Amino acid sequence: MSIEVRAFDAPLGAEVIGLDFNDPLGPDTVETINQAFFDYHVLAIRDQDISMDRFMEVAGCFGTLQSQHVKHYAHADTDKISMISPQLNDNRDGPNAKPLYRGITFHTDHSYFPKPVKATLLHAKQVPSKGGDTRFLNMHIAYDELPDAMKQKIEGVNGAHRLAGRRKKTGRVMSAEEIRTSPNAVHPLVRVHDDNGRKAVYFNPNRMDGIDGWSDEDSDALLDELEQLCCLSEYEYRHQWQPHDVVIWDNRSVLHAATDDYTEPRLLHRILLEGNESAY
Repeated sequence: MSIEVRAFDAPLGAEVIGLDFNDPLGPDTVETINQAFFDYHVLAIRDQDISMDRFMEVAGCFGTLQSQHVKHYAHADTDKISMISPQLNDNRDGPNAKPLYRGITFHTDHSYFPKPVKATLLHAKQVPSKGGDTRFLNMHIAYDELPDAMKQKIEGVNGAHRLAGRRKKTGRVMSAEEIRTSPNAVHPLVRVHDDNGRKAVYFNPNRMDGIDGWSDEDSDALLDELEQLCCLSEYEYRHQWQPHDVVIWDNRSVLHAATDDYTEPRLLHRILLEGNESAY
């Protein structure tokens, strides 16, 4: 098949045109998509009316599917897909629970794993008529534009990540069992991408306890400053969802955040790809 990669008028992101995931993906097509993924960090492929099984097959062309850790959101038929919908509340909240909008602060997926996930794929099963965008921030550019003093300050410094970290901002209350079985991890604040070789700021405002070995006060001061420097609109691509969109992004390169500006039903299927063996 003949495909075109068309960059967005934004600091990151591109649309892949001429691709139908119902057709077989040859090695040349997979190579083209992978290279665009490394170059643009967020890829949007419109109008992909595919089954759940085909979604998993396509994802498997680009990496190894990871089981969903929080079982509350896992699909009933497979733990390789989780469902993202504000209607999927914790059962403890009762039948009259309000919608829970997940991931509305900037974060990177599953940073609390010792080997964080490489990529996330979302398939739009149902989208509202307006609102519900997803925002992405380019952490390579954010690093490049940090003041030299901040670059020196964070070089060699590690962040401590947990599912229910001390600085957790949003999300449902995790059960004791979910917290008990969750891994904890320490990762450098300056991460060198293992495929494109570029440096990026690697932190997770919603999944961090602080800086490894630092006091809470000093950790908070540094992480708050990093958030102010990195979470800026000039580093952003904002994806406006259409039915059957497939979006894939690189968790090594970007932060992302959902928006909660809608009331109509919204359902996305999510697949995570395992991180590479050479994590940094």
